Amino acid sequence: MTDLTSAIYRSAISGPTLRWAERPRPIVALAPMDGITDTAYRQIVRRFNPDVVLFSEVTSADGFLRSDTVRRRLDFQPEEQPYFVQLFGNTPQAFVDSALALQDQGVSGIDINMGCPSKKIVASQHGSGLMRDADAACRIVEAVATACRVEVSVKTRLGWRDAGGLIPFATSLANAGASLVSIHGRTYDQSFGGQADWAPIFALKRQIAVPVLGNGDVRDHADGLRRMAADEGALDGFMIGRAAIGNPWVFLKSPRAPSLAERVEVIHAHYALMRETLLAAAPADRTEAARRRALTEFRKHLVGYLRGFPLAKQARVALLQAETEATLLALLDGLLQREAA
Repeated sequence: MTDLTSAIYRSAISGPTLRWAERPRPIVALAPMDGITDTAYRQIVRRFNPDVVLFSEVTSADGFLRSDTVRRRLDFQPEEQPYFVQLFGNTPQAFVDSALALQDQGVSGIDINMGCPSKKIVASQHGSGLMRDADAACRIVEAVATACRVEVSVKTRLGWRDAGGLIPFATSLANAGASLVSIHGRTYDQSFGGQADWAPIFALKRQIAVPVLGNGDVRDHADGLRRMAADEGALDGFMIGRAAIGNPWVFLKSPRAPSLAERVEVIHAHYALMRETLLAAAPADRTEAARRRALTEFRKHLVGYLRGFPLAKQARVALLQAETEATLLALLDGLLQREAA
């Protein structure tokens, strides 16, 4: 690790044994995002803020039980604790079986996705679809909370078309055993459009005993604190999601714009972690395929790292279209040389 990343890394992390109610406020979390919050990126975020609660990629409970590939994507390193796995599905037993296996692996808790707006997910009564069947949602929470010793939390939305049912829905989840609820400040109908509305989240917290986290449009750590201050004392913390893609600096307690040298250094570190993770999981005859996959999958992070930085369009396109690791690294080094010239 270089001096730069050493300066932002802290080894003292919150222990995984802390209950949600015991965690220092504000609780700050990396929101679960499919294809983004894998072990490589979680390790990068941990280097920027030792107190952030890390969530896995959203993962199918049924898929976890059927597939070694799906199970491997939830692997984690000790330094990622506190680490919570988010599962989606609609079958209580699948959730229980997956949660018990993950509990044995040492995760800090299980988070149940009741907010994903993907039409494919919702059509199977997964994700946001569970908001339309509170009984089914509560049966899942109760089954996992009863079977497991780790905590069970839920991430959901304001509602289907409006926030009118948020308080009774979230209250029923808490009564079923959820020890924390995180609310994305949009309805299912909004998906990710428009602006997140935090007022119903504040109103919920005033009516519910368990901790509540707000989510939606949080730009960085300081912005999360400002949003919480809009209703002083109401919320227990916040999640940062899309703003964190390719931008772990958002978790600094005093966020700042990184220099090009800092960006390139973290890109190197993040890409190396992703590559090594994929290589470690690949069979001996599939190492080259794993290298190609690392390069392809890293592009979605690279877009974030390059966003808002005054690079020539040609350089940006070349980086995103790099076909080999050597080309990618040479292009990054070329950016630094160009800046120094």
